[in-house]
Amino acid sequence: MATNKLKINLFGEVWKQKKLLLPLELLIKMEETAIRIKQPLTEVVVDPFFYHHLKSKSIASVEDLKGVASERLVNSPKNQIEIWYKNKKMTVFRIDDLNKELLLFPLYNSIIQHDTIPLESGIYIDQREIGLMGSFEIATDTFSYDNLKFQLIKRNEHLFLDNLLYNDQALICKRKDTLITFQNCFEVK
Repeated sequence: MATNKLKINLFGEVWKQKKLLLPLELLIKMEETAIRIKQPLTEVVVDPFFYHHLKSKSIASVEDLKGVASERLVNSPKNQIEIWYKNKKMTVFRIDDLNKELLLFPLYNSIIQHDTIPLESGIYIDQREIGLMGSFEIATDTFSYDNLKFQLIKRNEHLFLDNLLYNDQALICKRKDTLITFQNCFEVK
């Protein structure tokens, strides 16, 4: 069994999008509550006071709503990727260092996928966070940069870090510490 730990810390701005999966009864109750307080449902979903009016024992905030979420590190001046092995910092770099289009000699294995799939109908929550997106870890006896793979997503003109793999195995997020800076709700019909 591997005794050494490979750890990758991702810092910076995080874009999170969550498609809500609401049971019909809950959706009806939320719409009735929004009508009662005379505001559109898409505006009140992110309002903390809405859940007081909703009077649900199981749902106290927007975080309690079930859904399918995707979370990505935004390529901005604030991003930073740290690689640690055997409790020693091996390197620090940015998402731009993963973009093969900008480099003469790529330093890391990266795959860029273009995201052109339109959103399905439903209610979505867009969120921006800042801080430690995740501290990802995996146990391994040896470390090689060649075994590390970064999956990037290009959406419109924006580039995001989507996933980390080591030996084609996903790294497990052990810790996250972010602060929400922006929240928006919208509906796709």
